[in-house]
Amino acid sequence: MAKILKTPEGKVVRINTKTDVCLYNAPHNPPNTGTSYTTGVDLYAHKARSGQIYFYKYAWSMWQGESSSTWLITKKEAIDFVLDKMQGGYWDCPTNEEIETAKEYFGEFDKETA
Repeated sequence: MAKILKTPEGKVVRINTKTDVCLYNAPHNPPNTGTSYTTGVDLYAHKARSGQIYFYKYAWSMWQGESSSTWLITKKEAIDFVLDKMQGGYWDCPTNEEIETAKEYFGEFDKETA
């Protein structure tokens, strides 16, 4: 899905969920097997031509008549999103691969600081 988003400064960011890097892919479950995981929010990283990395969320639904939406978020919001997902709720979500990919963008964001 290709789409245009604007930064608060008015810059145009051309995102594409098919080509941008997915840092978190919410669990999917077909509607005919129950209502769990029929909606979700994915996290993506987009590298602009300028070299700047932009993070955005993509909210989706498998329900007929519900539309999807995308919006830009800050790097801190993206890190917090992944950390929140790592606190539980889904088994094996985010996956080890997603965590390693996130580390490429955030560094050692999951390093213990307590």
